[in-house]
Amino acid sequence: MSFALSKIQPPGPRRGTLLARPALERRLLDALLDRRVVFVQAPAGYGKTALLVRALAQLPAGRGAAWVSLDPGDDLHRLLECLLAALEAFDPPWRVAPEAILATAAQGGPRGRQQAVDDLVNALEACELAHGAIVIDDLHHLGDDDADHFLLRLVERLGRRWTLVLASRHEPPFSLARIAAAGELAELRQADLQFTPDEIRTLFAQVAEPGAPALDEATVAALHARTGGWAAGLRLALNGARGTAVAAAGSAIDRQAFDYLAEEVLARIPADLREFLVTTSVLHELDEARCRALTGDPRAAAWLDEIERRGLFATFVEGQPTPTLRLHDLFRDALLHRLRVERGADAVTQLLERAAASEPDAVRRLALLLRAGRHDAAAVQLRTLGWELLFQGGVPTLLRLVEQFPAAAAEGSAEVQGVLGLARWHQWEARVAERHFARAEALYAQRGDAAGHAAMRGYRAVTLALQGRVQSARPLVEAGLAMLERGGPAALPGGVPAADARVAALLAAWWGAVESGRFDAVAPHFARLLPMLEAEQRLEYWWLVIPSPRMAACRGMVPLLGRWADGAAAATGEQPLPLHTLALLARGWQALWQGRLQEAAVQLRRADAEASWTGAHVIARTHALALRALMQALRGERGAAVALARERIDGFPGTYGDWGLWQMLHFACRIAALAGDAEALRGWLQRLQAITPTLPEMTPEQDAPTLGLRGTLDWLDGRHDEAERHWQAALADEEHADLFGQARELRVRLAAAALRRGAPAEALAWLQPLLATSGDAPAAAAP
Repeated sequence: MSFALSKIQPPGPRRGTLLARPALERRLLDALLDRRVVFVQAPAGYGKTALLVRALAQLPAGRGAAWVSLDPGDDLHRLLECLLAALEAFDPPWRVAPEAILATAAQGGPRGRQQAVDDLVNALEACELAHGAIVIDDLHHLGDDDADHFLLRLVERLGRRWTLVLASRHEPPFSLARIAAAGELAELRQADLQFTPDEIRTLFAQVAEPGAPALDEATVAALHARTGGWAAGLRLALNGARGTAVAAAGSAIDRQAFDYLAEEVLARIPADLREFLVTTSVLHELDEARCRALTGDPRAAAWLDEIERRGLFATFVEGQPTPTLRLHDLFRDALLHRLRVERGADAVTQLLERAAASEPDAVRRLALLLRAGRHDAAAVQLRTLGWELLFQGGVPTLLRLVEQFPAAAAEGSAEVQGVLGLARWHQWEARVAERHFARAEALYAQRGDAAGHAAMRGYRAVTLALQGRVQSARPLVEAGLAMLERGGPAALPGGVPAADARVAALLAAWWGAVESGRFDAVAPHFARLLPMLEAEQRLEYWWLVIPSPRMAACRGMVPLLGRWADGAAAATGEQPLPLHTLALLARGWQALWQGRLQEAAVQLRRADAEASWTGAHVIARTHALALRALMQALRGERGAAVALARERIDGFPGTYGDWGLWQMLHFACRIAALAGDAEALRGWLQRLQAITPTLPEMTPEQDAPTLGLRGTLDWLDGRHDEAERHWQAALADEEHADLFGQARELRVRLAAAALRRGAPAEALAWLQPLLATSGDAPAAAAP
């Protein structure tokens, strides 16, 4: 969990600090029980939150509410993370893991957001709660189009057993007209929240000193006229006027005078309390531990009690282990203004840094460091937070956090550039990722961080290989392997761990081998990687090192797949991450290549069930499609196999680039060849050959597998002699032709052709290398 628990706890009324407004509260309460959507809109200081808190406190038995308070810059990922945690109090019977809903919404585009809303609504409707409310407070802070679309979908899909409550200073970013037309919308606006003259009298009686005379009609009228019933202005006027002429305060009140009145309030409290308030204004919430750490004042707990007793624009946050207050935005802004004026920029910076050190919410901590101008420290925080967000599918959130950095700071930060590279890599944008890794590599080198430099070099080599640019990647791979031979790299204190560099170097060599067609080198590199992963037991390493279907088919990989699957499953533990699904798929590939098709089918069914719980993930989905297509082709279910291969191509992320599409098309051609579908093979082979000349660093070795496909199409078209010539030409460079186990398939095809010609000795010669192969090679590659 990367957010402060106070974000999902409503403020709590204590010691009579909130004025009862029975008629307005009754109206809101009725809406909470009867309407699907409630919208509360008014400028800052009109008591939106206070009204909601009092109405929610009056919900009848069997009713409940989940509360989410938004901060500036919050997005869909942060909103959902908080909302799902807030709903846990009602024990929803989730049909998919909450983390899967989070990831699906964040990375699945419009379709993913729709699926996430549907999964959420299904769980809500199955709750045992008689009726519930979901409160999104400070909706105006939500700066994310994806979140707006999500909420609109939720408005449209939410059942009658739940009410969505939106509180905002502004109009909602989406239309509520359809809900209003259906009679399912209740609205409370500024005019509804304005205090009446009678309420002004009651409010004064609540805050006045004992024995103070009641307000006369003229004073009430003046206050009402000048404030327009604005709750914040009234509270300031009345608090600031204790022991003085209330009418004078009333004549001065307006929104432009807020800072002045705040100063008036501060002038009438003890100097030590004023100092405490001004100092702690940099904090999002005030509790004893954080306030003492920030101020060094041992009276922190007593000051918090005094702030609450005096009604100084602070609300009590329920459900916290220690008493916690949240200052009203307007009052906090006024205090921050005084802090800057009185103490200067350097003092504010120091306080922000100290506040960041005690802030449990990682995103708030990052924001505090950025406000302090400590961009380097914020970048380190971003690097730490980055992996957690990547596991959750929170790439959009990660990118928005980067946008908070000044452009020059982001461009000059190795950490920020490295995080951007990882984010774009996870979005299958290899070209963009490579540019960020190159920048990070140079920046780490300038800093003298050898481990950081080596790690980024390895990541950059991987992204070059994923584009098919193996010639550009080769010197980077060789430099990484040479570094390992020297026993390096050295790591700086607080810098990138040396293990990152070692894993990245072998990861680059592993991917470089498969993308260059050196398929016999894939397993040895993987065998060196696995002990590192097992020794470090860091989840991000297992996340980086995922064997693709092409790798699974390489000689020597079969026994290693089960070992990787065991390690990945152990690293994820009980966390519902797609790595569980990928581990089951790895076991499925292992069983398939050992000829155990029934066991492969069992693992595939388990992977499907796991994916339905952990959520759809693009890598898991494409790996599952490949396994299912190949199994159906081997079982003779030809039409279904070809359809799955086509589905895999159709779902290919366009950001991956033409080299990735080339690989997808080659696999589809293999499925069509196994199915004996000449037309599908012809069409996909034509597309594959059309792409080949456009690939910037294509080598003959990388294109070697195409000869085998051309031979199979010749055979299906009846050109048998030409087919054998193409197959034999492909086997002249057998290692490079062995993409997805094709070399062994071609040997079987040539043996069958020889038998057809009545040449059993020749057939045996083609098969002899397969018969002599140990059990670590795929055994299910034959048609």
